[in-house]
Amino acid sequence: MKRSSSLKNRFFTGASAILLLFCSVVSLMEYTWLSDQVEEQAAHNAARHLATASAIRTYAKDVLRPVMEEELAPNRFVIESMSTSFISREIMKNLNDSFPEFTYKRAAGNPRNPLNRADAFENDRIAWFNAHSEETQWEGMITRSDGSYYVKMEPISVEPECLRCHGIPEDAPRELRERYGDAASYGYKVGDVVAADTLYIPMTHYQIQIKEKAWGVFIVGFIALFCLMGLFRMLFNRTVHNRLSHLLGTFSRISGKPHGTPADNLSIGDEVDQLALAFEDAAENLEKAHNNLTRSESKFRRLFETSPNAIILFGPDDRITDINRAGLSLFMLESMAEALSIEAFHTLFWDGRDATAVDSQIKDGLMLYEKELSMVDRFGGRIDTLLTASGLFDDRGTYLGMEMVVRDISQQKRINAHLAQTEKLASIGQLAAGFAHEINNPLGVISCYADLIDKQVEKEPQLKEDVGVITKHATLCKNVVESLLNFARVSRPEFLMHDLHGILDDILGILRHRMEKGRVTATTDFAARGVELPLDPEKIRQLFMNLIINAIQAMDGGGTIRLSSRLVDARHLEVSVADTGNGISQGDQKRIFEPFFTTKEKGVGTGLGLSVSYGIVKQHEGSIQVESTAGEGTRFIITLPLRPQHTD
Repeated sequence: MKRSSSLKNRFFTGASAILLLFCSVVSLMEYTWLSDQVEEQAAHNAARHLATASAIRTYAKDVLRPVMEEELAPNRFVIESMSTSFISREIMKNLNDSFPEFTYKRAAGNPRNPLNRADAFENDRIAWFNAHSEETQWEGMITRSDGSYYVKMEPISVEPECLRCHGIPEDAPRELRERYGDAASYGYKVGDVVAADTLYIPMTHYQIQIKEKAWGVFIVGFIALFCLMGLFRMLFNRTVHNRLSHLLGTFSRISGKPHGTPADNLSIGDEVDQLALAFEDAAENLEKAHNNLTRSESKFRRLFETSPNAIILFGPDDRITDINRAGLSLFMLESMAEALSIEAFHTLFWDGRDATAVDSQIKDGLMLYEKELSMVDRFGGRIDTLLTASGLFDDRGTYLGMEMVVRDISQQKRINAHLAQTEKLASIGQLAAGFAHEINNPLGVISCYADLIDKQVEKEPQLKEDVGVITKHATLCKNVVESLLNFARVSRPEFLMHDLHGILDDILGILRHRMEKGRVTATTDFAARGVELPLDPEKIRQLFMNLIINAIQAMDGGGTIRLSSRLVDARHLEVSVADTGNGISQGDQKRIFEPFFTTKEKGVGTGLGLSVSYGIVKQHEGSIQVESTAGEGTRFIITLPLRPQHTD
């Protein structure tokens, strides 16, 4: 690309062209304004002269003619004092001697006086007035061989009194016929436009003056502005040159091309041109950097928004400046606006001491990596997290903010706790199974020998009573062992397709008297009634009997038991047993399914009911969960499959 002239020269050349155009526009505006002013003045003068002629005719018609008719003999007509055309023409002729620039003419197609004969233009206007009877005047500019004129014309229509002189020649005054003959200006009809009062004002002289003034404005303005442009150029060269040289060096360094060295075969004119080239190079580099930055920002924004972990950015005032969708979801925030309204990151922590420690370490330049801390959502719910955080500092070490990555491990901790509980119960189950097998045989021997002794001591009441005590407690131990075996899933259930709700109705019927005695009310909401699933009826009856009896016992002063069912999906049925009793503490909830653990008074229960229930649910390949708040009640949720999950 070859440049023939410098950018500065091209700029001033273009500025000169703009200056020329500006002066031309101003001159044209001046010419138009002056032309309008002259034409407006001509129209005013023309209207005044025509008004004078009209006033003269009116006076002659309304005053002079009636007076003369009274003074003269009948049928006498003095043209000099009774003809409106003659009087107005003569007076306007005398007026024209004082104002020679005005030419008055009473133009007519067939006048008595040849001086009033209309030319082609005037005849055309008279015909136009006849065609446009509503028009009362015409004015405009015309050009003739001797120059330009402003013309104003007013139509003259035939009135009834005009027919005396312009009707039938025989009826016209003798004086008119003797002077003008019988051929001209007769045969008029009322309403016809037969003539037009016409005033010509020559405009050539004024137009020449207007053009001279417009050219004067153009020349003076152009010279003045051109001189001003020259002064600006001198000022530019003296004041901007050094600054441009400095900028040129800066942009040359940015573009990677040394100052003063021609690049790419460019013919450089001056500093402005060189600076423009440097700007172009810098702009190209900036565009490339911008495109790279845009792609990089887009990539990292996608990573930021799609990250499964919460990512939060804080400013130096500890307020949130940005947060991704995972962060909004984790803290249950409805929108970015709500997140930005949080006053400080301390409010996100469950324990304020943790927040203070994190703030102190980050501002000291330390980094936290997957530190386990508890945080809180907008509703006050506790969230177990692994927190990674680092500070942002500038080159001078000024703290600019913090970036934080938060991973929610609440579900993982719940799963780990559940796995630990399951492993614990499995270990206890194995222990219980071994214990049951070891003790079951001795219990059988004790029961057998007790029966033998019982038969041999029929005549000894005291011994028979003692043997009965032995048999009773052996039977009790046997029942405990059987419960342990049930918990350890030793016995095999017999599955049949049943409607679970019939079993629940039977249990409520059996326990109705006990509930009435304890002032307990039972309500049901069986949304899945009629759905059959594989069950061992006896074990399921034992399961829900245990749960309902526990619920009755938890409500000493009475309350409500609510049984409900629903289809979770196409493969599972959910049944819940809820009470309004004392509830279970958080610590006890982790142990309620352990054998022999009980919160009841001594002698009320063995602590095997819920452990056996747990084993029954597992035998049916289901799950059991508990939701409870101390003092508010407890809800057990049992989920059972609609089809067998495994086959032997």
